[in-house]
Amino acid sequence: MRKATYIPFVAATGFLLLAPPICTPPSVEAQSSGGGSTRPAVAAPVYPTTGTKNGVSEAASLELKKQQLSAKEAALAVKEQELKALAATLEARVKELEAAKAGLDRSLDARKKVQSANYQKLLKVYKGLKPQEAVKLLDGLSENEALELLSEMDQKRATKLLPLIKKERALKWTRQNLAAR
Repeated sequence: MRKATYIPFVAATGFLLLAPPICTPPSVEAQSSGGGSTRPAVAAPVYPTTGTKNGVSEAASLELKKQQLSAKEAALAVKEQELKALAATLEARVKELEAAKAGLDRSLDARKKVQSANYQKLLKVYKGLKPQEAVKLLDGLSENEALELLSEMDQKRATKLLPLIKKERALKWTRQNLAAR
């Protein structure tokens, strides 16, 4: 029983081994048959390579990437224009703020000059008063204001006012002048 199943198998296997391969290129077939075969040549199977169907898909892929890059470039160009417009707006705003600052600085300088002029007038008034009258007014001012006015007076006038002002103010004024040395 074993022989019976073995023989058809060997016969089938041998047949398959003796048959020419389906995918054999024509050049190999011509060599194996001796070159003078009457059988028509079978064309070699065509497998996809980079130059065929894959090449087409690669070209499509490259084209898609090219389009995506173009779209990104266009979006970047739009963003760049927006940034340029914002930069121009900011520059204009900075110029406006600088002009406003310059105006405020001029106004502040003018105010300081007026205040300085007023201060100088006030100092002249205090210098022109009799010492007793000046001391009465100095005693009515805050300590810092009184000491500031006293510091701005010349030595001759301060010598006349010092004995008449409160002792605590006179000592504080003296300490401030000594510390400033």
